[in-house]
Amino acid sequence: MPKKEWSDREKEDVTGVAGLNKIARGLSDLFNVLADFDNLPRRGRHEKDGRVMEYSFGARTLREAAGETEEPPEEEAPQREAPRHRTARARSTEILEPVTDMFDEANALVFLFELPGVERKDVHCTLDGDILLLDAKTGDRHYRKEVLVEEKFVPGAPQLDLRNGVLEVRLAKQN
Repeated sequence: MPKKEWSDREKEDVTGVAGLNKIARGLSDLFNVLADFDNLPRRGRHEKDGRVMEYSFGARTLREAAGETEEPPEEEAPQREAPRHRTARARSTEILEPVTDMFDEANALVFLFELPGVERKDVHCTLDGDILLLDAKTGDRHYRKEVLVEEKFVPGAPQLDLRNGVLEVRLAKQN
């Protein structure tokens, strides 16, 4: 059977390019006509490139729609007190999420939290089911982080070690 030769027009129809080209040309023409409306009166007839378009725009303002052409005399508005300016109150503490690293060792899951300026007595870390919750405060900063852990761990409190602003939390895995 001889192989059919496709014309360029048939190739465009198969790929859908012809339809997109028609749409693009139509949009381009529409944008050109709309750009010309800036210079046209509110009602009329417009001819361009052999196309005729009759148009009519509604009133631009409510006064124009009501038939008013003159500006009404301005009445003196009663003097009001200037509104008081409100200022946002600064929060006493800023809640931050500490930078966290996690390491999966053979017998433990180790988390490193960056807590600059925090003392060990101000750190509270608990393991509740599959959520590790870290809460630490210092001065005007409050560090808080919740981490979802999927493995089963030995029951009890996590092992904590704070050195140079880095808290190491060790969760022992069940064997």
